[in-house]
Amino acid sequence: MNITRRNAIKHCLMISVGAAIVPSCMQEKSRPAIVYKHLSIDGSDEKLITEVSETIIPVTDTPGAKDTYTHLFVLKMLDDCYTKEQQQQFLKGMKEFEKISQKKFDKSFVDCNVLQREELIRNNINSKEVSEDVSAFFNIMKKLTVQGYMTSKYYLTNVQVYKLVPGKFHGCVPVTSLNQKGASI
Repeated sequence: MNITRRNAIKHCLMISVGAAIVPSCMQEKSRPAIVYKHLSIDGSDEKLITEVSETIIPVTDTPGAKDTYTHLFVLKMLDDCYTKEQQQQFLKGMKEFEKISQKKFDKSFVDCNVLQREELIRNNINSKEVSEDVSAFFNIMKKLTVQGYMTSKYYLTNVQVYKLVPGKFHGCVPVTSLNQKGASI
């Protein structure tokens, strides 16, 4: 086979591009979807929050929390609107909750089935046996998940149709006379 200079350069270019792309393909997707200023979470933490929010508002005949990206709302609100102490308490509670799941079912919350997830949340959300951090995690998750779902585009356009101005303006309506009690005749 006769190798020309052009073919040699082409092969070198293809090899260098391949060498640059392969490491990024081999990397596990452990980065969060959004870069946060104050929160230090990875992709697995984001996946846990996604599944907890989906357990709070599951898919039925309407989209669930995962479909409306409520988990991203939870994380963004936590990053922007909560104090550093509350953020740390949330993250600590999240790690403890994952340990509870590991202890009870020998697997991560993400790997549990729907019944196991519901049992974990139901048993731990108001239990006096869990730590204050886990309670704070659940309270913040529940509050922000509901708030995020209720302010999602799907909810405001399909379920609770938002009207900017309540009622319509009818500029050309004949005025009727009123009786003594103020009701129209």
